[in-house]
Amino acid sequence: DMNEVANFVQGSSKGCAENKLNYPPFTPRILDNLMYSKTLCMDAKHKWGNHYDVHSLYGYSMVLATEKASREVFKTNRSMVFTRSSFPGVGKYAGHWLGDNAANWNDIKWAIPGMLEFNLFGVPYIGADICGFFDDSPEELCRRWMQVGAFYPFSRNHNAQGYKDQDPAAYGADSLLVKTSKHYLNIRYTLLPYLYTLFYKAHVNGETVLRPMMHEFYSDSETWGVHNQFLWGAHLLITPVLDPGVENVEAYIPDAIWYDFEKVRPSTQTTVNNGRMLCVFSVHLCSLSRRHPMRLIIALDDNNAASGELFWDDGESRDTVSSGSYIHYQFSVDVLTMHVTHNGYTDPNNLKFENITVMGVTGAPVSVLVSDGTTTNALTESQVNYDSTRKVLYLRNLELELGKNYTVNWQDKYRNSRHFDCYPEAGSDQAKCEARGCIWEPSNVPNEPWCYYPDTHGYITSNVVETASGITVDLERNTAFPSQRSQSRDISKLRVEITYLSGKSLRWKIFDPSNARYEVPLPLDLPAMPETEENNRLYRVQINNKPFGIQVIRKDTEEIIWDSAVPGLTFSDQLLEISTLLPSNYVYGFGETEHPIYKHDLNYHKYGLFTKDQPPGHKLNSYGVHPFYMGLEKSKYAHGVLLLNSNAMGEQTTHSLMIGRPVLPAYWSLGFQLCRYGYSNDAEIADLYRDMKAAKIPYDVQYADIDYMERQMDFTLDKVNFKGLPALVDNMRAEGMRFIFILDPAIAANETKGSYPAFDTGFETDIFIKWPPELSNDIVWGKVWPDYPNITVDNSLDWDTQVELFRAFVAFPDFFKSSTAEWWAQQIKDFYNNVMKFDGLWIDMNEPASFVHGTVGEKCLGDPALENPPYMPPLESMHRGLNHKTLCMNSEQILADGTRVKHYDVHNLYGWSHTKPTYDALLSATEKRGVVVTRSTYPSSGRWAGHWLGDNYSAWDQLLKSIIGMMEFSIFGIPYTGADICGFFNPAQYEMCLRWMQLGAFYPFSRNHNTINMPRQDPVAWGPEFAAISRDVLNIRYTLLPYLNTLMYEAHAHGNTVVRPLLHEFVSDENTWSIDRQFLWGPALLITAALDPGVSVVRGYVPNARWYDYHTGEVVGVRGQFMNMDTPLSKINLHVRGGHILPWQKPENNTHYSRLNPLGLLVALDDGGSAHGSLFWDDGEGIDTVQNKRFLLTSFSVSSVLLTDGLAEADRLTLGVVKVWGVSAPVTQVIMKVTGKPDAKLEFTYNAEVQELQFDATSQSHTIEKPFTITWSTA
Repeated sequence: DMNEVANFVQGSSKGCAENKLNYPPFTPRILDNLMYSKTLCMDAKHKWGNHYDVHSLYGYSMVLATEKASREVFKTNRSMVFTRSSFPGVGKYAGHWLGDNAANWNDIKWAIPGMLEFNLFGVPYIGADICGFFDDSPEELCRRWMQVGAFYPFSRNHNAQGYKDQDPAAYGADSLLVKTSKHYLNIRYTLLPYLYTLFYKAHVNGETVLRPMMHEFYSDSETWGVHNQFLWGAHLLITPVLDPGVENVEAYIPDAIWYDFEKVRPSTQTTVNNGRMLCVFSVHLCSLSRRHPMRLIIALDDNNAASGELFWDDGESRDTVSSGSYIHYQFSVDVLTMHVTHNGYTDPNNLKFENITVMGVTGAPVSVLVSDGTTTNALTESQVNYDSTRKVLYLRNLELELGKNYTVNWQDKYRNSRHFDCYPEAGSDQAKCEARGCIWEPSNVPNEPWCYYPDTHGYITSNVVETASGITVDLERNTAFPSQRSQSRDISKLRVEITYLSGKSLRWKIFDPSNARYEVPLPLDLPAMPETEENNRLYRVQINNKPFGIQVIRKDTEEIIWDSAVPGLTFSDQLLEISTLLPSNYVYGFGETEHPIYKHDLNYHKYGLFTKDQPPGHKLNSYGVHPFYMGLEKSKYAHGVLLLNSNAMGEQTTHSLMIGRPVLPAYWSLGFQLCRYGYSNDAEIADLYRDMKAAKIPYDVQYADIDYMERQMDFTLDKVNFKGLPALVDNMRAEGMRFIFILDPAIAANETKGSYPAFDTGFETDIFIKWPPELSNDIVWGKVWPDYPNITVDNSLDWDTQVELFRAFVAFPDFFKSSTAEWWAQQIKDFYNNVMKFDGLWIDMNEPASFVHGTVGEKCLGDPALENPPYMPPLESMHRGLNHKTLCMNSEQILADGTRVKHYDVHNLYGWSHTKPTYDALLSATEKRGVVVTRSTYPSSGRWAGHWLGDNYSAWDQLLKSIIGMMEFSIFGIPYTGADICGFFNPAQYEMCLRWMQLGAFYPFSRNHNTINMPRQDPVAWGPEFAAISRDVLNIRYTLLPYLNTLMYEAHAHGNTVVRPLLHEFVSDENTWSIDRQFLWGPALLITAALDPGVSVVRGYVPNARWYDYHTGEVVGVRGQFMNMDTPLSKINLHVRGGHILPWQKPENNTHYSRLNPLGLLVALDDGGSAHGSLFWDDGEGIDTVQNKRFLLTSFSVSSVLLTDGLAEADRLTLGVVKVWGVSAPVTQVIMKVTGKPDAKLEFTYNAEVQELQFDATSQSHTIEKPFTITWSTA
């Protein structure tokens, strides 16, 4: 104490000398305006210097000496020093009290800001003298002060000589003050393990112990001025009474779920924050309370999650943290995981966790399971008590030993987290269920399984071998349960290999060690060496023994992101089943199926995965298979899971690095495209091209569907109706246009020998899919689009009759064979050289689709269990078997290494196997990179092709579903994606088609396409107004193509997404997790389209950033909230994010001409006046320009008023108009600096109303491969 240093005389007993130290030229506003008032003379000498220089360090120096003495006196035990005078750094050695306060209501209030400040100053052990130091303390004041003082980190009642006693007992044994003091001090002592853990986190991480609301809720500006409430850590909110005579207090409750601590505990206002976990113990005297059992208080958030931690040592030894003599727990809930992250201390009292209180449980648990990782036990009924009024679950008498790992899982009445369907087939009943050894329990929850697996069903771990690079586990089937399906033999012994691929990824493989089985022949780009250094891995892996399961845990949050430690694992000849618990309800992916929202609805929905010629429909398995999902965790991290299986699948619910980066499409393929099934002749295409040019609507690509072929046969030309098409294509290409033709895989087989080389050479080289030799040597014949020769098709007949009478036999190439790829490439090259030029290829019907079921005659040879397996996933027409509208599953295909496989295993890979040979053939034929668009996809298809979302319908709901589809394919690694604009089936409506044109202008793959016998829906088919609006929105697309092209490069080079949901950029904002009516181009362009009929206003979310209206350049006035956006029929809402620079060019009729224009920059400044961006530029169509480094990659940045650029060499672009948004002050001049040239003043305009600066550098003829700097000066 008294170490300021205090002195009862001024300076010294002899006064102070007249000099500049005692009487400096300037004296701050201090006591008595005298430097040595109540302290020493400033010219007194210290070891550290004159007192003038070190006065404020006196208390600090005394703390250092006292700490040193304390170590000598108390040896290995730590004591506590608290000091009145302090200085930065003193908190490392001492605590502090707020000095000699007074017993009044002002000082009880002032103590809270004082403690908050000292936590900022790094002195968390802080408090005020409870009830005041000076003056007599009235009972009410002291009572209220004892309440709040119970939550001071340094909690001490202290007063001065000559005043009335104010310890609680002084007010009378039966006084209200004694009772309330005892009550709140009991709460303090109950929560001491939590407070002690906060001090550990302050000691190790520098965190605050007592903190203001704004530290936890900074985005809520209402918390910035709250100083009459405070928090213990992040979790406990204390709202004291600070005024006389009141029974209610006004308090601010931040945006979270909060629980009243005292109502849950058997009213100071102490409240527990949602998502939190507090470690406590039973109350007694402090020295004895450490011997009492531990308890946990769990406060669930609205995702039923919580987290917390515990630090525990002997409580008094020095340096326990540095020596490792302590226990540290990390707690987390979905399932309560009590994970010991460090165990260097054994408590002599054999402490146990005895009771757990869980707040926010919505229903009484069916059971509570406790596991130590080896055994799982259910709590007895007497150990579980549920208070339905308060929604609190009490677990008692647990005996969980301190220092060990546990999981505690309570299953409430909504048992969806643990009830895995044991009888997913139709026709289940109690007898069938129990015959499988499963539990039958009817439920009123929609779609919840009535037949579910017992907790120990599955496999049992028999041997675990851990190495630095992974884990190997041997498994044996739990024979306490019968085999599930007699037709599908269970494999009794399995092996699991877990490999730590990298610090961020791992793989596990479950296989039969005794017999080789089919494995997906998909080459993955995996790290050359596993990550063997445990500290470099973001995850750890736990193995559950009975039932066997794998848990993958993110280390820094302790969240279980993969959890198969649940019943249901099945490994049999024709059924693999893995049950998992998902880390949250926010799961995205699993394709290709249509569903109404981007986030999957996990309430007992089933999704079938099996490629099929199936137009998009709700939950119907469609053209591709992507067994991949992205999960968001409650900590706002994300992870991805790829289930590498190519068989038919059902799902009940760092990717691109493994499957390969997406292809870089040709620049022209980013332009607008037109297609139609049903062009009657080449003149119709020529007229369309003429009308589009006349309307000045930008477009780059024209398509021809199967109409151009002779009788719908690949590699032929209809020489009657499309005789002039080759010349038309040549003319259009000469004007910068591009042409794409369709190819199907099925090859017509009924032509006269020698008249159709595609079939003849394919037959000779044996590239078509056949039956296995033991069944037949014949081709597996199908029927698709090709017609028989010499027939007239009667379209008035029903479809099945037309297929029977008019469709020719077809053979399906086996694209796994290298000989097939060579044959395919030769057919494409011959067509390019001898029939017609083209720039890209569109491959369709490659699921593979057939118009007959299995084969012609619909009698598949071989094992019927392959055509109708013991378990059928939830597929479209599942009752018809797997061969419905495709090949027989017994068909044989031959992999590149000669391995013979059944179509049953590789069906889902057919389109994938078709794609790379097509891309290679395109490059070989055209000697340009072009683009391939494919209908059927599988993981890694994006390495060679884009995808359109299939044969959609002209309906309003398809606009939203197209956004969902694009965002899904972005995470599937296929960024070049879009839907048929205005719809494929059914007549389009004017307003719907116009709104779709606006939305489709921002599809990466932007194509208007529809089917035969439907009205035209291209932009010039609707009249002048429609054409004008389409032109305007496509001009915006073309303006921003340099930005879109750069995003495509970033996807190709780094695996970034192009179209992305808002959550990818603003994951910390949970509002974005469910937004799917808006999307982004990269990080910087927000698209909010009108998706409903008759609207003139759309409601859109504006994430927390500075945004500019693209159309006006004005700053949007809101952040982090929804707002209404005007959207007349002529407008789509676009917003540019501050902090980004978008490259642009003036649009032209097609990209051949727009690429010749100068490069412009759109600079959108953030709040700090900064922005950054980049540009990728190459020749637009060269092969492997990135790999061969024939490109320009440049970055732009703005810091305050400086725009700079640094480049490599490539095709030359001239810098043109630059627009800078967010310039808040008038500009006086703009200077461009280029090394070796004199500085140039640029002409500029400044619009103060919208804060836009615009200048034109075209006059400088500066090509952007050379660095430049542009500076603007403001008034």
